[in-house]
Amino acid sequence: MNLKLEIPIFCGQSVLLDKKIVGLFLNGLRLTDSSPPVLPGGDIAKKGFFVMKRTDENRYPQSAELFKFCKEALNIKHNYEVKVIDQHVGAILGFDPADCSHWKKGKKNIKSLDSVKAIGQHLEADERDLLDIISGRKNLEEALEEYKGFGQTALSLRQIDELKREYFRNTARYQSTFGINSFEEFIDTKRAITVATAEELLLRARVNSLPVLLPELTEVIDSGLVINASDNVEAPMIQVTHSDACTTVTYRSGDMKPFLRFLLAREIGRHVLIGNTYLPEQTPIIDVRLNIFATALLMPAPLLQTALRHAAPSCNLVDQLATLFWLPRSIVASQLRDFIVQ
Repeated sequence: MNLKLEIPIFCGQSVLLDKKIVGLFLNGLRLTDSSPPVLPGGDIAKKGFFVMKRTDENRYPQSAELFKFCKEALNIKHNYEVKVIDQHVGAILGFDPADCSHWKKGKKNIKSLDSVKAIGQHLEADERDLLDIISGRKNLEEALEEYKGFGQTALSLRQIDELKREYFRNTARYQSTFGINSFEEFIDTKRAITVATAEELLLRARVNSLPVLLPELTEVIDSGLVINASDNVEAPMIQVTHSDACTTVTYRSGDMKPFLRFLLAREIGRHVLIGNTYLPEQTPIIDVRLNIFATALLMPAPLLQTALRHAAPSCNLVDQLATLFWLPRSIVASQLRDFIVQ
């Protein structure tokens, strides 16, 4: 016998479903064991009826942002060598495909500290960055930049090994064409000169208060560098164009984020230190040198020393300094470590 089941739907009228396809709907329906709902027209649904449970799409947008962060972080963690799918993200919290889909679409709120801790341990990410995403204090772009670990002020062992292979494979070229006579000279980041250049720029701009503001610095730089804001929300966060007369740095206007300040400071360093021509093979070295310059420019040692004297001992030191200097926590932690070691 072909049975029919009548199911009331809140958005309008009840529908008749064939018994064979009722099972397809059970995942999105729940049994009303409490007070029966009032249906359109004033009728009362009898206990035992199934009622559609509706959740607004993207009801928890920050949870959806956290999902995107986790997926991209997994790609970064595996160096894009593994195809990361949605279920890999859901597996971090032990979610089945349905819960994973709800999380991705912002229908599931991820806010418990246990969940944040589990995600942090799996991705090897700072739990405070995850909380910043959930609270809306940090957007996806900024969080991913933090996760990738931008701002390193020294070459990693892996980078040194790769540069060593490059140098000794083309030693004659580097010595005869570029006058680089040793591997140590090839990987020299010129830290002392770089920091001194940043300090000279601060002295010319008469910077003596926190945070260091970039408009004050651009006023004392030659006209060969122009920094503009763009109102185009679809534009890249930062874009650099070169012409015969000058270099133009265009950044997306709006809320100035700490990491955007750091990227702009790097471009100032590129203009005053490097210029437009350098060996592509030395890109890792150039990146480190620009990070050293940007850190010294936005977090100079004399102002850091003053800030440490007035820091509250009962509060997190890195968080305090990050607020004072208007910089990402990872940059502050790195500079603080270098300051203590030196």
